[in-house]
Amino acid sequence: MKSNRERLTEIASVLASYGFGHIYRTRVRTKHKEQDATNLRLAFEELGPSFIKIGQIISTRQDLLPPSYIKEMSKLRDDAPPFPFEDFARIFKEDFKEDLDDVFEWVDKQPLASASVAQVHRARLKTGDDVVVKVQRPEIEENLLRDIQLFSRIVSMAPETVKEMLVDAKAAFKEIEETTKRELDFRNEGQALVKFRQLNKELEAVAAPKPMLNYTSKRVLVEEYVEGIRGLNLQQIREEGYDKYDIAEKLVYSFLSQVFKDGFFHGDPHPGNLIIKDKKIVFIDFGIVGELSDAVKEDLIKLMRAIVFEDIDQLMNLLLQMAITKDKVDRFDFSEDLNDFYQSYVSKSFGQIDLSTFFADVLHVTHKYKMVMPNDFILLAKSLTIIEGVVSELHPDINIMKIATTYIKASDDISLVDGISKDKLKLGAYQLASDTIKLPSSLKKALDTLNNGRLMLHIDLVHFEDKWREVNKMVNRLVFALIVSALVMSSSIIFVMSEGAGVSFFAIAIFIGAIVMGLWLLISIIKSGTL
Repeated sequence: MKSNRERLTEIASVLASYGFGHIYRTRVRTKHKEQDATNLRLAFEELGPSFIKIGQIISTRQDLLPPSYIKEMSKLRDDAPPFPFEDFARIFKEDFKEDLDDVFEWVDKQPLASASVAQVHRARLKTGDDVVVKVQRPEIEENLLRDIQLFSRIVSMAPETVKEMLVDAKAAFKEIEETTKRELDFRNEGQALVKFRQLNKELEAVAAPKPMLNYTSKRVLVEEYVEGIRGLNLQQIREEGYDKYDIAEKLVYSFLSQVFKDGFFHGDPHPGNLIIKDKKIVFIDFGIVGELSDAVKEDLIKLMRAIVFEDIDQLMNLLLQMAITKDKVDRFDFSEDLNDFYQSYVSKSFGQIDLSTFFADVLHVTHKYKMVMPNDFILLAKSLTIIEGVVSELHPDINIMKIATTYIKASDDISLVDGISKDKLKLGAYQLASDTIKLPSSLKKALDTLNNGRLMLHIDLVHFEDKWREVNKMVNRLVFALIVSALVMSSSIIFVMSEGAGVSFFAIAIFIGAIVMGLWLLISIIKSGTL
């Protein structure tokens, strides 16, 4: 394993060779900026498995980089050279204190898949169950976490022009580090499988592999092997008589249910993580999952409802409420941008809103104002984009929103209007009656205040602070000019009064001082361009 200094030098050298030396000590720069996104992907590929994984994590965070970079990071293929079977067997024994032969009838020494974080082998338990055994790469945790920290250090040295692409580089890399730690603990994936299976047990068209929790540890995960059509192979789908439209429809239904009903969704539903078996869509690889609280689910529905009702103020308040803001947000400019954003949704009903585009647009606006949206909100936007691509691949002419609209109409999880219960009606009636009784006395107090001259009027001005600074400058210059005038008058009076008694050096000094101050005032006014 290389030392931190050696690895840091290697990372900087590779980045520089692809034209990104300007972010680390040297001024090397690519000639064609449009190639920067592609070059960054190529640099990550050359830096090996850990950087491929970092790039994949970055691709799930649409708030971090411009869309062109996110698109390129999404192209990173998660495959890597296999590590020796001896290491596979050693790690299993270290974690469970048992040899492979004690647990399995057989284990295929050729890996089924070899990725940047883990390697997967087919096997059969002594019980006769066919399974896959997922074992973490040796030293991947140390290498991956170290590379995240080193890359974060390099970005922290970057000029402001580079940092401006990121909303909050320090917080972003901290979040990436925490996400990586969760993904590197396979016990989390085992529990995610259990939860997903439980939440979707009533759905006939959706399934997930059963994890063997007694053989699940931080570095090892054993789960049911699923035989079926992998990678959504269109030829196999046709040959086995499946309807591509039916698969696409069930996939959209399933994902909407995961988001709005369960609040627990697969975070990376690309074709490689989907298997078609026995007329079911089987989701695999739960290393990345999103979990939405009831409050966040409600906020998502409110956001779309605000679009439908043309309520820009509600939209703005919801985004400000959901986001973490490092700097003060100019509410006037933010409202103007949201109004422009809204125009693309004019005349659309609730069911016509394109969800993936909607979330992407929200992230674009919030990114501009350096507002950090919740990580699961960002992951949801990424997942919806992936689902959209998968569905389009299955059936290019499919109307995704038609499927979503059918789900929305039939579902109790999404409602265009707030539900009104008897209790809400009673509470609302009571509040209205109470406010009505108080109205005459409140009106009398207001009139008494006005009559007694104690009325205070509060006015919020747009960009008030900037305007107030300009007023302060104007008043200061006026006072300065008055002081200069007073000094000139004073020196003249002293000079006249001292006539016949010799030259008054005091009067001359004051006069010269007034001239200098007057010239300084004139120059500052000319420089400001407001003469």
